[in-house]
Amino acid sequence: MKSAFRRWLAVGVAVVISVAGINSAQAAKKQADTGVIKIGTNKALGTVTPYVARTQGIFTKRGVTAEIVDFSDGSTLMEAFASGQLDVALLGIAPTAIWQAKGVPLKIVAAANGGGHVLLTRQDTGINDVKQLKGKKVATPKPGTVVDTLFRAHIAKKVAGLDPEKDIQIVSGVAPADMPAALFVVREVDAGITWEPFASQAEAKFKNARVLYDAAAEWKKANRTATNFYPTNVVIARQSFIDQHPEELKRFLGAYIETIDFINTKPKEANEIIAKELKLETAIITNARKRIDYTAAVDVKAALETLSWSNQLGYLKEIPSEKKLFDLNYLPAKTAPLKKGKK
Repeated sequence: MKSAFRRWLAVGVAVVISVAGINSAQAAKKQADTGVIKIGTNKALGTVTPYVARTQGIFTKRGVTAEIVDFSDGSTLMEAFASGQLDVALLGIAPTAIWQAKGVPLKIVAAANGGGHVLLTRQDTGINDVKQLKGKKVATPKPGTVVDTLFRAHIAKKVAGLDPEKDIQIVSGVAPADMPAALFVVREVDAGITWEPFASQAEAKFKNARVLYDAAAEWKKANRTATNFYPTNVVIARQSFIDQHPEELKRFLGAYIETIDFINTKPKEANEIIAKELKLETAIITNARKRIDYTAAVDVKAALETLSWSNQLGYLKEIPSEKKLFDLNYLPAKTAPLKKGKK
C-alpha cells in the first residue's frame, strides 16, 4: 500500500511540477494585477479559519482581498497549489513536506491547528488498550496523511509496540465521514482512527463508543510544558508569492492571526460561526474543540517530530531542515516560532 501510494504521488507530482514553473509565474503576475489572494482550504474544523475571517469581516478590515477556494481533500488542493492556482493554503503538515520534497516550491509561513485525532473502538470488542490491537482490523484514512502516520508510526509502533504492517489488519482509505458506519453500524472493523469533529459526533451518536487513544491528551501528558498540541495543519505559501508579494502576505497573516485571537478569546461566538460553516450543532463543535487548538505560532521542534513519523514509514526520504521548510519572517513578533515546544 505504501509503495503504491509513493508511486502514485511521484507520477502525479511530476506531471504537476512540469508546468508549475510557468503557471506559478503567470499566477504571480495575475495576483499583482488583481490584488486578490487565493486561499485554498476546506471546511474542516482545523482549517476553517479563513471562513471565520470572511464572516467576521476581518479580511476586509485588514485590506485583504481574499478569494477562498474550497477543496474536498488535500490531494486536489495541492494539485491546484502546485500548478499556481493558489497563493496560500491550509494543509496537513505531512503532505506539505511530502509535496515540497517532490519539488513544489513552497514554505510553511504559519501554523493552523494542532491535535484532534482520536482512536475509537466499541465497548463490546474487549479492546481496552492499544496493545490489544494485535490481529484486529483498524480503519485509517489515506496513506501519507498526518492521521495515517500518527497511527502507524506513533500509536501502533511506538506506543503499542506493534508492527503496523504485520500485527494489525489496516483497512486504509476510509473517509472520516464513513468511519463511524464501518465501526459501529456494519462493524467491518474493530477500531478506527479519525479526527474532530467526527470523533465527537460518533461519541454523541453511538453509546457504545469507547475512546481507545486520545492523541491530544496523550501528547499533553508526554509534553507537560508544551503550550500547544502536536502540529496538524499549517499555512503554506507559494515561493513566488512570498518573493513578489511580501506585504500582501504580511497583511494576510495579520488578518489570519486576528481571526485566531477571536476564535480563542470568544469561543462561544466563534463556535456558533464554526458550527454554521460546517453545518453542525454548536454542542458538537464545543466538545470537539477540547481536543484541538488554534495557533499561528509554529512549534518547530514538534513539527519536525511529527514529520519523523512520515520519515519512518518511507513517505519522506529525509526530514527537511528548518530553513528549507519554514519561512516565519512574516509573522508578527508575538507569534515567533516556538523552538522548544513551549513559550
